[in-house]
Amino acid sequence: MNAEPEQTEDLAIITKDNRKYLVEWLNDRSSFHTWFSSLIIGSFVVISVFGENPDFATPAGIMLSVSVILFLFALLCNLVCVWSIPSWKYRVSTKIIQRSDGMRKELAITAWLSVIAFVCGLTLSVIGNAGL
Repeated sequence: MNAEPEQTEDLAIITKDNRKYLVEWLNDRSSFHTWFSSLIIGSFVVISVFGENPDFATPAGIMLSVSVILFLFALLCNLVCVWSIPSWKYRVSTKIIQRSDGMRKELAITAWLSVIAFVCGLTLSVIGNAGL
């Protein structure tokens, strides 16, 4: 019989061996989210300074208004990640939590919401500034 090998270790359990790698991963995530926050703010500034003004009177203005809202939402999601990572590092380092699955899901969902909102906002801002 060709049976699948059984999983002997739950990968979500934080052990002495993987704790330092998890903290290192959190440091990397923190660096990424700090960089991504700068990218969102920079894009927002470039679109605001060099682009058309958002309004609700024209289709292009509506697209720009929605893109500004999406940029702000992306920034808020990203800042939630930036602010929660030190708390997660503390809880992992002090062994307050024993499983990493909740932390990883929270960071993944918030980060993906931020990325999707940013890309959608960037797309709408380009379309709105194209002068359609």
